[in-house]
Formats: sequence, structure tokens, C-alpha cells
Amino acid sequence: MGEWGINGVSIITPDKHIDRGSVTVKDDIIEKITEQSPKSIFTIESDGVLSPGLINSHDHLLGTYYPKVGNGPYENWLPWDNDLKSAPVYEERQQIDNKDLYLLGGYRNLLSGVTSVSDHIPHFVNEPFLDLLPTKVIRDYALAHSVSSFALAWGDGITVEYQKAIKENIPFITHIAEGFDDETVKDVSTLDRLGGLGDHSVLVHGLAFSDDDIKLIKKRGATVVWCGDSNTFMFNTTARVKNMLDEGVNVCIGTDSPMSGGLNLLFEMKFDREYYSKTYGEELPDEQIVKMVTVNPSRGFWLQNTGILRHGNLADLVIFRKTDKNPYTSVVNAEIEDIELIVINGRPMFGNAEHSELFEFLKVPFQEIEVNGEQKIVVGDLKGLLRRISKAVGFKKEFPFLPVAFEV
Repeated sequence: MGEWGINGVSIITPDKHIDRGSVTVKDDIIEKITEQSPKSIFTIESDGVLSPGLINSHDHLLGTYYPKVGNGPYENWLPWDNDLKSAPVYEERQQIDNKDLYLLGGYRNLLSGVTSVSDHIPHFVNEPFLDLLPTKVIRDYALAHSVSSFALAWGDGITVEYQKAIKENIPFITHIAEGFDDETVKDVSTLDRLGGLGDHSVLVHGLAFSDDDIKLIKKRGATVVWCGDSNTFMFNTTARVKNMLDEGVNVCIGTDSPMSGGLNLLFEMKFDREYYSKTYGEELPDEQIVKMVTVNPSRGFWLQNTGILRHGNLADLVIFRKTDKNPYTSVVNAEIEDIELIVINGRPMFGNAEHSELFEFLKVPFQEIEVNGEQKIVVGDLKGLLRRISKAVGFKKEFPFLPVAFEV
């Protein structure tokens, strides 16, 4: 694709913070990170904060819609699902082509700084759409819907799927302990008995984890995905995240779908920080939160070349407006309009209109959009997508997670 650079940014690297540095990108790879200006290549200047691209560790892209549906608290996920499918807004969503729902989910993630997302659903459902999306979806995974006897029939069974994960060195993803009925509270021991608990396991939700469950999860080396807003909406509580962090469990953050969860990953980070403070009477450091959307999911999903800014990794990058002297706080406090530039595999995907020359230099077509009154540019046809959705449902449908001006 070409060689280009970013200069003047505050860089978050795995082991240190560079106050004013530069990054050189060659094709889809990070070529160099230094405190010196790139030379003899096309360079953009920024005084923002450069972060690895964010990783959303749990979403259901086909379920991307708004508003939330539910009348909890629920005993487990199943009665919520029944409420969802009987709601008028679900019938409204059903009028939209699946391709456009996937695009909607892709843009919802992209505009919140997400360069990779875990779409928890069988492969045959999402594979027709993945190449169409503006952000990356984790493609290689084994899965089960959940552990209980009333789980949806996803995959070939926990035992087989986990062995597949080990053989192919990919994550095994499942909902777990999502509720408090007699069966669901035993999910961890059931999963372990079936041979599905190990260092390839990505366990989503975990509301009913006991102390012994958490110790076993740590012992087995599994990853847990915290979906704080979705959990509190459906159950009035969420996972015992402090206990897991104190035990040393690898914890990541996910949004779930916006029909139960937060608007986007930017919202979720702030929600989780506030929830932690109110629940535990202490602060969850912003640096820790940023790790939960970068380094931790890179480890948990066996992503060897993303989630960390270093030479040789994929150039998945986000520049955030600097709003605080602490660069991690600038990331956690960010709103969509605070995102200056998003790069995926070395290709600019979304950003401030002032960076149009970079898109043009790399021959990346873009669309001009207005986001919360600010001029931005984005790949693809986001306004056309919003018009198609509005036509499908019969009125101008607006989404708070995509505050983009458009005409129908």
C-alpha cells in the first residue's frame, strides 16, 4: 500500500509511554516506533494520543439495533431472549437485510475506535458478510453458545470444539454463568468436566462465578469477558470483576449487542470505570481499562500480531484527541468526535476531515460525514446504509451509537 508516518503523538507502547514520538507504517505493518521524526515519507502531524486499535471482546453484530429491550432482572438469558423476540422493535429490525445489520454493527464498532471485534455466532452466519465490513472481525474461533442444557445448538459440542481450539491454536468462546438458576450457577464445573476450561477458553459474562470458580479459571488460564452495562441492564448486577483482577485472571471488556448493552466500546469503558468505583469504593485505573481492550484480548483470543504497538505488528492504530495529561485517561474519556484517525492493516478507515490527504495519498476512497456537528471522513457509504435502513423500516431511523447526519 505504501509507506507513511505519524509524528508528534503521545504513544502508548507495551512497556512505556513516549511523550512525543513517531510511528512509521509500511504497507500493513508497523515498521518503526521512535522519538525521532520520520524522514522522506508522507507524514501527518498530531498532538494526540496514539493507541493500539481497540478490541471489542464480545458483540453480536447481527443483533445491532436500538433501543434496548427488556424488563429484568432475569433468572438467565432465556427469558430476556423471549422478551426480545416478542418486542415490536425486534419485528422492526427484522425488516432490515442481514447484510445491512452487519454493516451497521461494523460501523458502530469502527466509529468507537474498534479495529477488531469478536462476533459470537456460528461461522456460517457471519462468514458471508465479513469481507464487507469496515472493521475486522475475529475469524478463527471455536465456540458454544453456552454451557447449560438450554443452550442454542452452536458448534459441535463443548468437548469437540475445545479440542479444535487447542489443535488450531484459536480461542474457544462461550457464554457462561449468565444468570442464577440452579443449573447456570454450576456452569464452570460443568465446563471443566466436559474438558472445555483451559487457556484457550474465552468465558463471556460470568455473573454467577463463585470464589472457587474464579480460582479454577485462573488455574486453567482462561480469559473472562466483562459486559458490565448489558449485565446490569438484564440482571441488575455484573461479574465480580475485582475478585477476578485480584486473582490475576485475564479480563477483557465487551459491549454485547446494543439491544441489551452499551452504545459502543467507548461508552462501555466509562460505564465500567464508574461501576467499579461505585461498587468497590476504589478506582479502576485507566491504564488497566485500556489493557482490557488491547493487550488482554490480544492474549485471550490468541491474536499474535495486534493489540500492541511494536515493530512488526499489524498497523491497527487509533489517534485520540489529548484531553488529559494521562494518555490512558484521554482514551477512556473519549467520545466518537475525539477520534482523530483510525487505521486498520495500515489503511485509514475513519478520521478528521483534515486527514483527507492521507486517504488520497494511499488511494483510499472516503465519504464526508458530519458526526455530532464535526466534519469527519469514513470509508464506504455510511450515509447510504442509514438511508437503506430507514427505507426498510418506513421512517428515518437514527442511532445514538452512529450520530451521523443524513437525509432520507
